[in-house]
Amino acid sequence: MSLNLRIVLLVIVCIYLLVIIKQIKNKKLQINFCIIWIIISILLIIAVCIPNFIETISNKLGFEVASNMVFFLTIFIAFYLIFMLTLKISQENSKTRELIQEISILNKKIEDYRKKEDK
Repeated sequence: MSLNLRIVLLVIVCIYLLVIIKQIKNKKLQINFCIIWIIISILLIIAVCIPNFIETISNKLGFEVASNMVFFLTIFIAFYLIFMLTLKISQENSKTRELIQEISILNKKIEDYRKKEDK
């Protein structure tokens, strides 16, 4: 990889990391969802700065080609994120259901109270 490409990639990853941190500070993103993105950014910075880093790691882990390891990790991370988002959606659905039930109970109490007042 040429030096110019490394510099461009390093700048892009640093900007990406800064955007993530800014979104966390502005409370637009929760830290528990961004930890994986911060870790990936740091690993990308290391991979860009150290020559043959990915090739060395892939060889030590037993991958024949470095791109196979990158695809494997990408698919693994995608599955992990999909699972975490599915879990979060399930939790939010449960909270929504509970809120709807509480609102329905409160509406019923208000309706009963109004009926008692009218009599």
